[in-house]
Amino acid sequence: MNIKFDLNITQTQKLIMTQEMRQSIEILQLTAMELNGLIETEIMENPVLEFNEVSIKEVVPINEDGGPLKGDLVKEEPNPEPPPKEEIQWDEYFHSMENADYRGQLQPIADNDDEYGFEKFTSQEKTLNEYLHFQFTMQEKDFSEEEKRIGEYLIDCIDDNGYLLIDLDYVKNILEVAEEPISKMIAVIQGFDPSGVGCRDIKECLLIQLRQMGYDDDEVFMDIVKNHLIDLADNQFKRIAQETGLTIEDVYEFKEVIKTLEPKPGREFSCSERVSYVIPDGSIEIVNDELVVKVNDVSAPRLRINNYYKGLLKNSDKNDETKLYLEKKLDSAAFLIKSIEQRRDTIKKVITAIAESQRGFFFEGVGDLRPLTLKTIAETIEVHESTVSRAIRGKYIQTPKGTYALKFFFKRGYSQGEEDRSSDAIKRLIQELIDQEDKKKPLSDQRISELLQAKNLDVARRTVAKYREALLIPPSSKRKEYR
Repeated sequence: MNIKFDLNITQTQKLIMTQEMRQSIEILQLTAMELNGLIETEIMENPVLEFNEVSIKEVVPINEDGGPLKGDLVKEEPNPEPPPKEEIQWDEYFHSMENADYRGQLQPIADNDDEYGFEKFTSQEKTLNEYLHFQFTMQEKDFSEEEKRIGEYLIDCIDDNGYLLIDLDYVKNILEVAEEPISKMIAVIQGFDPSGVGCRDIKECLLIQLRQMGYDDDEVFMDIVKNHLIDLADNQFKRIAQETGLTIEDVYEFKEVIKTLEPKPGREFSCSERVSYVIPDGSIEIVNDELVVKVNDVSAPRLRINNYYKGLLKNSDKNDETKLYLEKKLDSAAFLIKSIEQRRDTIKKVITAIAESQRGFFFEGVGDLRPLTLKTIAETIEVHESTVSRAIRGKYIQTPKGTYALKFFFKRGYSQGEEDRSSDAIKRLIQELIDQEDKKKPLSDQRISELLQAKNLDVARRTVAKYREALLIPPSSKRKEYR
């Protein structure tokens, strides 16, 4: 065996990800809220950074008719000193609050609208749990101490949808009580508002609401909910009619009643707390039949380096340790500013390319949305597809048609002669066909596919079914009406 050591020189090319490159990529894919959080952290840790606030606002003067005057922009004059505000009479305010019987509702001090009061600035919506506890408190004088404890515990076990998702045996063990008082308290809670609250499944939820509507005397209809609910959902009216002795029309009318019931009784309380907001990263406006792209300064705030620390660095009297610290912080600040500006520039290029590719959408709507891929935009602005992917991640754009996520504009396409139609446009056509169909003879997926082919759109039956399900539209068998 011949073992020897050789020293060779080879030349290779490879990409080495530096810390600065990683930071630049991470900043590009940050959402507006994430970027603002990063900037706040950096400003707290790096004293040389500060927001680049505009000290002079630009104001467009108007003429007597309310239109803008032609000419240069003028500097905004400082506002005159506001008149002193009326002092708040805190003693009188707190005295009025002491007599309030219910602290959850703030009472106004006087009828004068100019009076101060916390109720003018704050509001609090009642939750389902609070509402149920309030109703229980109104009746608790009729219950024993054990029943009060059981009732309060059961109310706390009701979820946001109004369902009591807890096992009866578990309640018996955890509270060390018998089954009878538990069942009694469940029945009491099920009589509370909203109708159907305290149910343990969808059948019980519907049965509670039907009883309160007066259907408890009709065992046939109650039996349909108990034993034929799935068949009712599948529009198996003939089968239900044969097994219950009702006519098909009666079964159909009963389903219409079921459709008016609320399957999630607590929905009205929980929906208001789940509203989410987004900050658009840019906007597209129509000005003189042209699309104008703007980047939102709130989503990508501008930063600058504090002049005081610039001066300190130039001061030769500072020692080497101070100078080294300042140079490090200045380098970090300069790179962050550069990365944010690059992010801003990339996002603007992507939005501009999208505006050019989807011009018809901004003027006409979803019907004119065209197929678009990441590769197309990447080639347009001469970057890699991964850069476009990061640039559109979690980003939103405000348009004349509403606020949309940037990824909304990237759609699969179908050819229609010389033009292409996006998947959203196909979904819209499917929705229109179903809206216009004869409800006694609804269109099947195959028939919809044939109608689309007649419009020179080659969309397979399976694709129609997939898009129909995405639109939350049931199949033809469940859309059929018997009137």
